[in-house]
Amino acid sequence: MYSVAVRRTAAAILAAACAFTTLSCASDDAAPVVVVGGNSTTESVLLAEIYSQALDRAGADSTVSTGSATPLADLDAGRIAVLPARNGALVDRWNPASPARTPDEVVAAVNSALPQGISVSDAADGTDLRLRAPGGAPEGAARSQSIVALYRSGIFDRRQLKKLNYVAGELTTEGLTESINQIESGTSPADAARSWLDAHGL
Repeated sequence: MYSVAVRRTAAAILAAACAFTTLSCASDDAAPVVVVGGNSTTESVLLAEIYSQALDRAGADSTVSTGSATPLADLDAGRIAVLPARNGALVDRWNPASPARTPDEVVAAVNSALPQGISVSDAADGTDLRLRAPGGAPEGAARSQSIVALYRSGIFDRRQLKKLNYVAGELTTEGLTESINQIESGTSPADAARSWLDAHGL
């Protein structure tokens, strides 16, 4: 598995210190740098690159910081501003007793459990990452697992929010698997993300 802590030079370290602050780290007039975070799994690194590059194409200034053992805590503390995640795993973390299992139920459960100051993008309905039984059906009563992007509330304009949701509309399990396989075969996460975005007109 491709495990990597992406740091885009020393500037990324500075960006992480002001992930979404309204004051620029460079000047009072410059836009803040948005830090997109994740853990060290190939899926997380790829998704961080996809969302980061998508936001850049919508006029944001972003960087990627992955490899964290506690990305949710990083988001809550403001060390990162965006975190792609599986929504079923979020329910497991925030409300493990929730009966939510279907995609719609899990979306509702995530929305009701969001910490203060955190918002969530549309779920990528084309991604269902539950473990599968040999026949292809979800294993047991597994909770639905679709990709979402958590982000600090109030940091994006309408165009950027639409871009987050456009990404969700194009992500599929098959496409995600294909990009992960490219990375496992030696393609950089940034290049794999760029190819995916270009292929989907994003």
